[in-house]
Amino acid sequence: MKLTRHNGRAGKNGTYNPKHNDRRFDIENSGHIDVERAERNIYWDCYTGFSSAKIREHDKENDYSFEKIEQIYYFEHYADHIQAQNERNEKTRHTERNRTVNDLLTNNKTCPEESIYQIGTIDESVSGEVLARIATEFFSEMEEKFGSHVHILDWALHLDEGTPHIHERHVFDCKNKYGELCPQQEKALEELGIPLPNIVLLESLKDGILYSNILMKMYLKSL
Repeated sequence: MKLTRHNGRAGKNGTYNPKHNDRRFDIENSGHIDVERAERNIYWDCYTGFSSAKIREHDKENDYSFEKIEQIYYFEHYADHIQAQNERNEKTRHTERNRTVNDLLTNNKTCPEESIYQIGTIDESVSGEVLARIATEFFSEMEEKFGSHVHILDWALHLDEGTPHIHERHVFDCKNKYGELCPQQEKALEELGIPLPNIVLLESLKDGILYSNILMKMYLKSL
């Protein structure tokens, strides 16, 4: 069967919104989603672990959307960098450069990158259970190899569309020259010892082709 992995941060409507992934919208009016099968979707995030529609319903107090999870992560890890950078902007009288943590989440250079994983096609694919097993093994190895600079924030296994697939979101980060932790993909990949293509090439190449190839080999190994 064909294995596919697609990456991206933004589309024609701006940066990708995690609401699609954890189904935080009115799915009743979405023609491509089977509402009954949506009950079987599996969700995971870096703070609360695994979840499902039923778990959400019975534990609303601890039910956090992917959007909220990502906000919490960014505030916990990058707020100090934002504050320090804004202070430097104040000193150099360039307050127009000031940003907020939410700006990091909506900028297509610093927002989480999203990957979509699928095995097979609409005509033939592995079951959701098999894909979930493969994905959890793959994400575990990904964390072991790259977890110092690549952090998986959340992922969702969708069983309510034509073919089982997973939406996974992660952020690259490392310390800047001031010793502040901040989201920056190219520097993070360099810290991991992964050489980048020439940065004057097309934007799509700047995502780190070698990194993507390494992940695909790991993905295949998980089968």
